[in-house]
Amino acid sequence: MICMREIYPALKAIIMKADKMLIIKRSSKEDHFKNQWDIPGGKFDFGENPLDCLKREVFEETNIKIYDDFQPARVWTFFKNNGKTQVVGVTVLCKYKSGKIKLGEEHTDFKWINPSEIGVYNIHDGIKEDVKSAMKLKFDLGS
Repeated sequence: MICMREIYPALKAIIMKADKMLIIKRSSKEDHFKNQWDIPGGKFDFGENPLDCLKREVFEETNIKIYDDFQPARVWTFFKNNGKTQVVGVTVLCKYKSGKIKLGEEHTDFKWINPSEIGVYNIHDGIKEDVKSAMKLKFDLGS
């Protein structure tokens, strides 16, 4: 019996607009973290470079654009599909550029919050760690 294992690279974005960060609520139809707050991001397409992946995922999930510059905040991993799939990701700190939020089917709500408020929301502990790490970075968050 052959046991296929897969690994997926992924990126998540802590998007800052002045002193607020964007969180989005996952729908009840999602496989993982149903109805929990999250940050935009997802898996790379084969051959895709990180900046293109980040910009594509943010736009697909929120309809907004981000600036090209970003700073890595935290590296993370988790397993799914009964341990057959490993997702390895990097969460980055980036800045809102333009657009009005329009959520895709995967999400049901959004909020711009102060990063210090993250503990108030039903959000995965990994995202809380991402925010904690990101807020230690020196980054020009003006806009």
